Amino acid sequence: VQEPLHSKNGSHSPRFVGESLRLHPELGYTPHFFAKMLMHKVSHRLGSRPSHCAARSPAMQAPRRSGFAVSRSVPAPKTGQHTVEDDLRQEALSLFFTEDVTCQPTTGGVNNVCQYATTKSGERYILRIYNNGNKSEKVKFEHAILQQLAEQKLSFEVPKPYLSLKGNSHERLSSGAESCIFHIIPGTLAKTTSPEEVGRATGELCTALAKVKLEPWMKTSTELTAPYFNLFKAHHASNRELFYDEVANNPAFNVCREAIDYLTEEIRKIEPKLLQFKQMGLPEQLIHGDLHYDNVMVVGDQVSGLLDFEFAVYDWRAMELAVALSKYVGEDQPLPLIERFVTGYVQKGELTDDEISVIPDMINVRIFSNVVYFTGRAFAKEDSIDSLTSRAGTYAKRVRWVNANRDAICNTIRQKVKESTFVAA
Repeated sequence: VQEPLHSKNGSHSPRFVGESLRLHPELGYTPHFFAKMLMHKVSHRLGSRPSHCAARSPAMQAPRRSGFAVSRSVPAPKTGQHTVEDDLRQEALSLFFTEDVTCQPTTGGVNNVCQYATTKSGERYILRIYNNGNKSEKVKFEHAILQQLAEQKLSFEVPKPYLSLKGNSHERLSSGAESCIFHIIPGTLAKTTSPEEVGRATGELCTALAKVKLEPWMKTSTELTAPYFNLFKAHHASNRELFYDEVANNPAFNVCREAIDYLTEEIRKIEPKLLQFKQMGLPEQLIHGDLHYDNVMVVGDQVSGLLDFEFAVYDWRAMELAVALSKYVGEDQPLPLIERFVTGYVQKGELTDDEISVIPDMINVRIFSNVVYFTGRAFAKEDSIDSLTSRAGTYAKRVRWVNANRDAICNTIRQKVKESTFVAA
């Protein structure tokens, strides 16, 4: 049973979103693209940044377990892979179940393969096969964080893996890709509803992540997600020279030349600022790194779960807020949404004045990171360049709005911090 989520334009195209795989409503099933991908090596077949998957549980009495969600929206760019060869899927299922399991495809997918898995006894889960360049330590890192968060008392759920027959939360397949099974978190995607509640949960998670203990390997692994201040490492196949060469010389960008040239110019401008921010000594900690309203589950006005920890990273603390706001700045009336979100955020999260002063630039850094990321995915043959060219205009519009409203953004945040401090006193 699927409950519709109404998008801001009132459309009703189904969407499933789950832990570590962003299954956009607008990203439909594309067998022709998958067929093309099969021509590459196995490592490319299941081959890494925006990835998300959430499913939702109907009005069932589901235990507090990890999750996925349903939403509805308009068609948009087709990205990622949406199916997997039968033998590889069966290999993954055999590592977690002894009984018969049937699978049904979800709709869309930016990164990972994500399918519904229903057991013979009627229990429903999500099967996920990672498409992150076979970076096993990224999956190990993600699951280690989820385990520690599960031990904290939070007002919402975080994704909870279903353990394999060997007692592991994820298993490596013969292709080199990692696989896992997730339980379902009840609810629907927050989208632009309940911004204050979503902000409060975001601040709560940021504070909780600061308490997560990082083991030595978690600090040194080169397979993990690069921090936002290493902008050109947003994707494992990317670097500064490659990015600028691709956007300048790849004819595929001609369909969005004005937007991509503007974004490239703005990226060049942000480079010296990133060095300045490092010198400011801004607070750093573990952050979710991809937490925005499409990775938040709600039941009514209550946040029921936060999804997609695949890109958790040790980074500037303020990036957590910036990432969340980067979605709101694409709405028709961003400032009221930002005000309500920050009202909730400052109740549970912390911000210094230095952090507030760089939030507009950090919002843009998040957007630029997506540009670099999708360029890297296309170069690595993990995706089509359409994933970026179809979004470039939207990204440019967001950056222009941020640049035109810097003072308003900072003043709004400062006012909410001041009000929160007054109430606390």
